[in-house]
Amino acid sequence: MLRTATAAILLGLLLARPTGGAQVLRRGTEPAVEGRVAGIDDAGVTVRSESGAVHFVPWDRVREVVADRPPPGLGRWMPVAQDLWRARSRLERHDTTLAEPLLERLFQEYRGRTHETALVVAEGLLRCRLARGDHARAVIPALEVARLHRANVTTDSYSGLPPVLDAETSLCPVLAPAWVSARALARIERDLAEYDGQGDEVVSAIAALYGRAAAWALGSAAPLDEDVSLPEHRGVQWMQLLVQCGSPIGDEVQQARERLSRDLADRSGWREAWARFHVGRSLLQETGIGRRQRGMVSLLHLPARFGRDQPYLAGLALAHVATALEESGDAEAASSLRLELVRHFPNHPVHQAGSGG
Repeated sequence: MLRTATAAILLGLLLARPTGGAQVLRRGTEPAVEGRVAGIDDAGVTVRSESGAVHFVPWDRVREVVADRPPPGLGRWMPVAQDLWRARSRLERHDTTLAEPLLERLFQEYRGRTHETALVVAEGLLRCRLARGDHARAVIPALEVARLHRANVTTDSYSGLPPVLDAETSLCPVLAPAWVSARALARIERDLAEYDGQGDEVVSAIAALYGRAAAWALGSAAPLDEDVSLPEHRGVQWMQLLVQCGSPIGDEVQQARERLSRDLADRSGWREAWARFHVGRSLLQETGIGRRQRGMVSLLHLPARFGRDQPYLAGLALAHVATALEESGDAEAASSLRLELVRHFPNHPVHQAGSGG
């Protein structure tokens, strides 16, 4: 009789326990989150505590979910959590080589989403591609990072690394619309034409301007589409001036070049570097000796003053000036600059392309 009564009491206690109780064990030193799992989706795990407070843990922070009953979908998303953590932690240790394949695959799934995990993936892939010098293929992740920031999505991931986005312009300061002529550029032009800014007019306009710069680099003579909406935004207006320096329409080039040259005194850092590069590159397209010489001087500001912060543009500027010197018959000076290019920028993609494009 006693045994039966004890069993009944134990059964009653078990039935009285709240179901769905869970602990989300987090990566690093952050404490576990306890409560009921209120939701699991591609963004992460949402937990409601006994007090009613709601806590969200993105997948790159989830180490394990311990629950009375495994929440539906948990089995699908835990491998994603593992891959995200591996990719993020490797990137934060500057191991971009091992991080990039994981982020490349995850980006196919998270591109276009609007939450913290999507930002962790996009920003991680952007950092990996920039570290590898894959300038052209860094553009789409950069656009996604800009879109997510403008949607007020934030993350503590990568907080120990330098920022990759300028908040005022929504541009990546090391991702100027300047290209090395290569097969990958045609693919990027197509990707940009298909890019969906999810209703963000600013990011969509920046994508269109990057696309036009790529098209002109590939030899297109088509002007910037008149029906493309260019909102009043600092980043869009700045990009438009830079891109118009490569326009096939002479009047547009002259106006953009003059505007950028006038504003140089008010620019500093990456914006001055971008302006000097595009003004110089544009002047090299002219036939007059004086203008071409001014173009070379403008370009040489890049390796002389911005080589550490703008290695891609600095190397490309050296390649453009070396080519211009060869065309003018000064083979010795051109050879000297190409040696500088190899010495200071040995991994620059211009070496595979053969010349600046």
